[in-house]
Order: sequence, then C-alpha cells, then structure tokens
Amino acid sequence: MTALENNENTEKKDGMHDEHVSLGLKAYEIIIVAVLTAIYLYIRITEQNPFIVAALGFVIALWAIMKPTEWAVEGLTLLAERIGIGTYAAGVLGSIMANFPELLLATLLILKGQAKIGILTVLIVAGANTLLFGVVIVKQASKRGGYVKVPATTLRYESELMTFAFITALFLFVYNFAEQVQGKLDLVENAYSVKIPVLYSVGTVAIYLSYLIFLTRDKELNPQRTEEEKKQIKQLKYLSWKNISKLLILGIIGIIIAGELLANGAEILLHEAHTSGTELGEAHIALIVGLLGSIPEWAVAFKAEEDIELVFGNVLSSISATLLFMIGLISIFLYFIGATFELDSYAIVQVVLSGSILLFVNLLMKDDLNLDTFEGLAIIILQLIGFEVLISV
Repeated sequence: MTALENNENTEKKDGMHDEHVSLGLKAYEIIIVAVLTAIYLYIRITEQNPFIVAALGFVIALWAIMKPTEWAVEGLTLLAERIGIGTYAAGVLGSIMANFPELLLATLLILKGQAKIGILTVLIVAGANTLLFGVVIVKQASKRGGYVKVPATTLRYESELMTFAFITALFLFVYNFAEQVQGKLDLVENAYSVKIPVLYSVGTVAIYLSYLIFLTRDKELNPQRTEEEKKQIKQLKYLSWKNISKLLILGIIGIIIAGELLANGAEILLHEAHTSGTELGEAHIALIVGLLGSIPEWAVAFKAEEDIELVFGNVLSSISATLLFMIGLISIFLYFIGATFELDSYAIVQVVLSGSILLFVNLLMKDDLNLDTFEGLAIIILQLIGFEVLISV
C-alpha cells in the first residue's frame, strides 16, 4: 500500500468519525439554555422566589448533566482509543466519568454542610442504576423470547468485582451492628449514625483501582498495535490531543456547573422545607437530586440498548463503582477535612441492598448464562422496596 493510499484511508476513517469532533450543539439549544441561564441568574441575584431558583437550576443542571457529561465520556473514550485501551475497558472508564457528576455533587454538598444529603444522593444513584438494570433486562427479554444472554465479557470481568462489592457492603453492615452492640448504653444516641472506618474506605478504593489496572493491562481486551497503526492513529483528527482536550475540558466544566446548580437547589429546598415546616425531608431531596444525577446512565443505556455487552458493562460497573470507589473516596475526603460520615441507620439498607442485588445477579448469570423477565422484575421490585425504606423512615 502506498503512502497516498494510506492517507486516503486515514482521511476516509477520519471522515467517518466527524461526530467525535463536533460538540453536537444546535442553535435553538444554545438559545434556550442561554435564556434560561439569564433568567436563573437574575432571579438568584435579586433573591426572588427560591423555589423558582431551585427549579430553574435543576432544569439547567439536567442539560449540563446530559450534554457536558456526554462530552466528557466521549473525550475519555477517545483518550482510551488514542493510548490503546480496548473498547470494554474504555466503557468501564466511561461509566466512571458518567458517575463523576454525583461525586462532585456530594463533595459540594459536604462543603456546604449537607454531608448527609450528599452521601444519600450517591446511594440513590446506585439504586437508580440497579433499577435501570432491571428495566433493561425486562425490556430486552421481551424482545428476545423471554430472556437475555449474558455477555461473556461481563461474566469474566465483572463477576468477581460484583462479589467484592457484596462482601464490602455486608462487612459495613456487620461492623455497624457490632458498634451498636458494643456501645449498649449509647444505643439511642448512636442509632442514627453509620460509621465507616477509614481503612475500609482505603481498601475499597484500592480494590477498584486494582480492577481498573487489570482491565487496562489485559492483553485480550487491549490488543497491541503495530508501529504503522500507531502512526495512522496520530493522523486522525478526531483522535488529536486538541480534540480530546476540548471534549474533556468543556465536559468537566459543564459537570462542575451542574454539580453547583444541583447542590444549590438541594440547599434551597432543605432551607425552605425547614422554614415552612413541610414534610420534605433530606431523603426526599436526595431522591430528587440523585434521580437527576442518574440520567446520564439511563440515557446511555437506552441509546445503546441493543448493544447488550455495552449496557451490561456500563450499568453493572456503575453500581460497583459507587459501592467500592465513590463511597470510599467520599469517606476518605470526610476523614481528611475532619468531618463525620453522616447517615441514618436505614441508609445502610441501600448499601446492602445494592451489594446483595449484585450478588443475586452474579449467581443468576452463572446459573444458566441468561437473565429472564421474572429476574428483571424481581430486581425492580427489590430496588423499589429499598427506595421506600430509604425515604419513608
């Protein structure tokens, strides 16, 4: 093949990926967001109706969660392709980036003195992703004769991590139970306090990071490129450092803005609820914010619902990442700023429920290598019960 033919092939391949260079913004979309932002800033600065400020903030945050998160995930995926990380490992990294808004939101809420809402929000996102997994199973099983075949990559690369997630969730429950039994005289005082040892958090983060390292170094998932292929990669416009940096930087800026809007809205709702004496509690606010934060995962799942391997990998990885990585990072952050991990004892129900469902799914997958409609419905019902316990107590 001549150099000219090489260039023609490179240009052709590059042309097929023009969508990876564009931000995908429509003129009307920019105008609508700009107008809503101007109204939001005016009402917020002039300190008018706080509920309108919160509502507008949530609407703008919803767009910022959807579009900039898409840019950030795209940028991370292209970065993985540029440096030679395979599709499956890139998908897992992308699922972490899709969870980044919730991690940022929790951090901002903690800094605003609302640690309980921030942590609850992260747990609710894990629950929302669990619910999503059940919905996907039911929907896809109805199209495929009543069952969905489990991808081989999920069985090989997610199975152990799902088991680890259950074990760590169970350990957290047993540890807190032991703490309550040990402090018999202080049982009433400590009944609403969930504790997380810092070494536990360091350990769960280490487990997840080890998993990521394993994925990115697995030779079956990440085939080696020849020198010629590496040269061709460098010539592709959509894989240029400029394009990747643009997507990552704009995406992360958008996510930061979304996090601030959601955190401010949550703080407003909590303040107004306390002032007016309404029954809108911290768990209800966390549910609203958490469900908004989980939208990227739902959007990706329904957009790529026919790609079962991608959906399984992204959704299950998101749940495991929340239990092992995000909760661990938040706990470590709280430890270093001298704050306490504030959760009522019923919040641990969601931690154990998410871990148990992962173990449940793992056993079901290994049983007959399929998931059917009944199993998907069981997952949905279990998670809805978990949400009911979380917000009604």
